[in-house]
Amino acid sequence: MSADQNEGAPFSPIENKVMAALENVIDPELGIDLVNLGLIYDVQVYEEGKCLITMTLTTMGCPLGDLLNSEINKAV
Repeated sequence: MSADQNEGAPFSPIENKVMAALENVIDPELGIDLVNLGLIYDVQVYEEGKCLITMTLTTMGCPLGDLLNSEINKAV
C-alpha cells in the first residue's frame, strides 16, 4: 500500500486509536495538540504493527520537529 492509498478513506478502529493518542501530543509553542492543529494528514497501521503517520509541521524548518517526532513515537 502506498503512503497516499488510505487518504480520504475512513480510519479503521486501530487508526482511530492512533489519532486519539496523537491528541496527547501538544505543540509546545501553541499549546494545542497536533490533531486539532490539522497537522496530521493520514494514519495507516499495517498488520505487522508498523504505523505510518503523514503530517506537517507548523513552519518549514521548525526547530521542534525532532521533539515532536519523539513525542509522537512515545504516544503511539
